[in-house]
Amino acid sequence: MEDKDADLKNNGEEEVLGEKSLMERSHINKDTYLNCWCPHCSAGLNEDDKVVFKITTKKGEVGISKMSPYLNVLDRETTMHVKDQDELTDVQCPHCDTSLIAPGEICIQDNCKMMAFNVSVSDAQKLKLILCIRRTCRWYKMSDEDNELLILRDSHEW
Repeated sequence: MEDKDADLKNNGEEEVLGEKSLMERSHINKDTYLNCWCPHCSAGLNEDDKVVFKITTKKGEVGISKMSPYLNVLDRETTMHVKDQDELTDVQCPHCDTSLIAPGEICIQDNCKMMAFNVSVSDAQKLKLILCIRRTCRWYKMSDEDNELLILRDSHEW
């Protein structure tokens, strides 16, 4: 008999999925709007219903990437062509030009660099979200402390 839980643990998905999904545990709607901020200059990254980043490709091309700020909505658009499997060289804040690459963080799904920025549903609490910079990867993580804030029903955040 196969142990499906062991398979999940072997590929790291239990950190994303857990016994219940994060949205089930936190009572967050899948399309919850996230306010996003630069962790360096604290400027808002949301613009016209998108989260805006400055990106650099391996070819040295610099452009703008816009992502959906809605939880689990993976719409993205860029001002230049980026293949789904391409890893970006850098992702920066469009306001202060500081890199958002999280030093020492590597995606466990595909060994890519990861980026970090702050998210919130309200202005009360900013939580650090770390996610893979490959276009098609859905891997993300948060600190245990921030994750606990997400799953608390009485959190001021939600």
